[in-house]
Amino acid sequence: MTAEFLNCSANTLRHADLPTRVAAAAGAGFAGIGLRVSDYSHADMSDGQIRDLLDRHGVRVLEMEHNWDWAKGEDAAEEAMFSFADRIGIRHLNVPMFAEHPLPDLVEPFGALCDRAAEHGVLVGFEFLPYSHVRTLGEAWQVVAAAGRPNGGITLDLWHWFRSGARPEDLAGIPPSAITTLQLCDVLPQPGPDPTDEARHRRLLPGQGAGDTLGVLRALRDHGVSAPVSVEVFSDDLDTRPAAEAARLAFEAGALALGRAGVTAPPWTTTRGEDR
Repeated sequence: MTAEFLNCSANTLRHADLPTRVAAAAGAGFAGIGLRVSDYSHADMSDGQIRDLLDRHGVRVLEMEHNWDWAKGEDAAEEAMFSFADRIGIRHLNVPMFAEHPLPDLVEPFGALCDRAAEHGVLVGFEFLPYSHVRTLGEAWQVVAAAGRPNGGITLDLWHWFRSGARPEDLAGIPPSAITTLQLCDVLPQPGPDPTDEARHRRLLPGQGAGDTLGVLRALRDHGVSAPVSVEVFSDDLDTRPAAEAARLAFEAGALALGRAGVTAPPWTTTRGEDR
C-alpha cells in the first residue's frame, strides 16, 4: 500500500489528549504519530501506561519536537525526549531554530545535539521555516552538511517548502538520505500578511491547496528520497472537528496525494527496534 506507513504529526490533532489522539490516528489508518514534549509531560500517564496505549492500537511514535534554543546546549525538554526514546521509542527529533544565531555558529551546536541523540539511537531533522532564523532548504543543508553527523538531516515540511520559494532544483547536491522526514500539507492561494500566523492556523490538507504537492513529491521521488511521511496540518478549521474525523480527513488526503504522485510512505524503525 502507498500509505501503509503514513504518520499523523503532532499538530494535526494538537488539541486532543494522548489517548484520544492515539485512538483517532489508529482508527484513521495511521501507522504512527508525532508528539510535542508537552504532549508527553502533560499526559498524566506513566511510561508503562503510554506503552500499553500504543500497543493496544498498534501505533508507534515516529517523532518528537520542541521549540527550544538547542544552540545553548542541553535542557530539561531534551532530557525528556531522550527518556521517551529509551523507554517508549521514537525515530527522530524535529528541530527548528527560532533564536537568532549566525548560521556558522549553529554548526557545532547542531553536531553536539546529534551526538547526544546518537547515544539514544535517535536521528535529528533540522527543519527550515521561512519565519525562523533558518529559512530555506539551502540554509538548513549548510548547517547539516558542515556538522557532518550521520544521524543529522533535514525535516522537509511542504508548507515551508512552498512559502520559502523552494524549487526541485534546490535538491541538487543534497544526498537523498539527508532528508530525515517529509511532512505533507498545503497552502492557500495567496500568502497571508503574517507567515507565522498562517503556518500555525491556516494550513490546508495535502493536495487541497495551491501548492504543487504532486510535483514536489515526484521530484523528491526522482531525487531518490525515501523518508518517512507524515501529515502535518495546523488548521483552526480542522481543530473544530472531532479528533476521529480530523484524523480521517488527514489520512485520506495524505494517502490520495501519495497515490496520485506514485510515492510510497516507507516503513521505519523506532529506537526500541520496533518496525513500522
